[in-house]
This record gives sequence, structure tokens and C-alpha cells, in this order.
Amino acid sequence: MKLLKTSGKQTSQTILLVHLGSLREYLLVRNYLNLFRKSSNYGNYKITFCGNILWKDLAETFDKEAFDDFLWIDKKRFKANLFYKYKILQSIYKKGFEIVIDTTSSREIFLDDLIVKTSGAKVKIGNLESPTSQTKWKSKLITDKIYTQLISQFPDNIFEFYRNKEFFEKVLKEKIILTRPQLYTEHIKINLPTTKEFIVILPGTRDKKKRWLPEKFAFVIQTIINRTKFDIIIAGCAADKIIADKLCHCFNSNRVYDMTGKTTFPQLAKLISGAKILISNETSAIHFAASVGTPFVCISNGNHLGRFHPYPQEMDVKGKYLYPAQIEKKLNKPEGLKQKYRFESDSDINSISPGSVYKAFERFI
Repeated sequence: MKLLKTSGKQTSQTILLVHLGSLREYLLVRNYLNLFRKSSNYGNYKITFCGNILWKDLAETFDKEAFDDFLWIDKKRFKANLFYKYKILQSIYKKGFEIVIDTTSSREIFLDDLIVKTSGAKVKIGNLESPTSQTKWKSKLITDKIYTQLISQFPDNIFEFYRNKEFFEKVLKEKIILTRPQLYTEHIKINLPTTKEFIVILPGTRDKKKRWLPEKFAFVIQTIINRTKFDIIIAGCAADKIIADKLCHCFNSNRVYDMTGKTTFPQLAKLISGAKILISNETSAIHFAASVGTPFVCISNGNHLGRFHPYPQEMDVKGKYLYPAQIEKKLNKPEGLKQKYRFESDSDINSISPGSVYKAFERFI
């Protein structure tokens, strides 16, 4: 691949905002990205947003008014296909952005940093620290010099929404009063399979270590059917269909409905917003629930504790997190847990009992 030059003519008052994180990362940053349009420093700029194509439908549905243009990147193709990578980088370079801001708190050398370097922008802003990188010193030696400004942050393992707040206050040079993520779904249409009050169950996740066994979910579902009048809607992406089928085969009840793979992300947000309660593994669904105000029970092995969960108490999010016993018994000393499980956890999620999940569910009904 022929290397692109990294200097060229910039178009004044143009800005490229880059965020290529996961869906849960986007849900915890999107409210801040929307502030650029209202900012005294950047409000008159033409704003292009470069995002992860996995959640394209979500951003273009809820945040289209915040940006003038979108640029979507398939991360797998970008890393594996040289022609695709070159095409993306060439497109960014030719646009001649004056300012590029990588808003991702965990920069990737051959993704975010490469895009920022190739942009040729006069001003390049990014995060100084990568809170989840265990080899961040390597990144600092190689790529920190790409940026004209690196925003320093507290080294502590703090909740992602607060880390974003710190970053964007320094970039925008304004005090931000956001207190929690918010998502409004009133305009989203979805056909529900039931007219009764319902519980949403999301039993899937890509990471097996974070996946509670289907038979444990089945126990909770059966208990809800036996003891309450709520219907059950099983949801998730198409990849979760095998798990959903296992659950559906467990019941003859006409109160269990399968919507797995049948919703877009905006529709999933709408579905969760209409639920009495969400019960889920620790996935982006939990952040949907927190953003729309639906109570939730989250079953977690503790992975990335502190950064993505639990929600800080002062946010007043109606959720209950359940962890394996070795984590539960130390929740009164959260700082030690945040350091131990900052990057990963090998705790057995299936040591969490169905009875404890149903008991947590009962708290909200």
C-alpha cells in the first residue's frame, strides 16, 4: 500500500470527531458528542463524525442532528483489508480537516492513531492515557507524538461516563452539567408481540466468560411465569439465536416471546424502554436500560469493574448488579476491586444462583 502524505491543504472550520469503540462505549459518550453543535468554540464548524459501523443505525437515528456528515468504518475490514484501509485513509486525507479529535479513551495504534496521523490535520487532539491498556507505555513511545494536544486524565479507574466528562470539558473548555447518559425513544416504532406488561431477557454475549448459562435463565423465566403476570420477551442479536432457541424450547407457555435478531439497535432501545425490568448479562443492553430509565438486573463476572459497571450511586440508576461471591463479599472495598478487575476477570459467572437473580428482580416489582 502506497503511503499517503501527512500534510496538505486544510479546509478551515472543519472538524473530524473519531470514536471507534464498542456499542457500550458509544452509549456512554454520545451525549457529550452532541455538545459540539452547541459549543461556543466549535458550533460554527462543519462536523464530521467517524464511527464504528456496528452501531451506525443507532447514531444515525438518534444523533443525526449533531453532525453534518458521517464516515463509517468496518474495523475488521480496516485491519484485514489493505485496499479498504487505503480507501478510508485517502478519503479522510482528501477532506482536509482542520481539527481531528479522537474521543476514544482506549486508543488503538493501528486504528485511531493511524487515522489521526493520516488526516494531516493542523490540530490533533486525543487522550493521553489508555485506561484499559496494560502496555500503554509502548503506545506512548510510538504514537503520542502524533498529537498536537493530549488531554491528561486522572490515572484512577473511574466510570467511563465520568472519564468522558473530564475529557470533553477540557476539549470544549466549558463546564458540562450532564449527570447520566440519556436516550429518548418516543419516535421509534416497534411491533410488540404482547399488549401486557413484559420483562425483557437478554441471555447472550460474545464473551463466554460473561455468559450466564441458558438453564439458569430458564429457571428465572419459569419462576417469573409461575409467580407473576408478566410476559417474557427474549431479545438480542442474531448471533444469540441459538441461546434463545434453547430457552424457548424449555417452555410451552404462550407468555414467552422470541424477538432475538428481529430488532435494530434503535428498536432494542425502544423495547427495553417499554419493559418493566431488564434481566441481562453485562452487555450494552444494561447501558440502554440506564439511558432510557428502565430498571435492570445485571449478571456480571466482574470484567472491567469500575470502568463500565456498576453505575455510580449518585447517578440514581435503577439497577442491581450481581457478581460471584469473591466479588460480592468485597463490594464494601470497591477501590481494591476496581484495581483487581480493571482489565479482566476470571471469576465464574455461573456461580451466581438463579435464586439470587430472582430475588433481585423482586426488588423492582
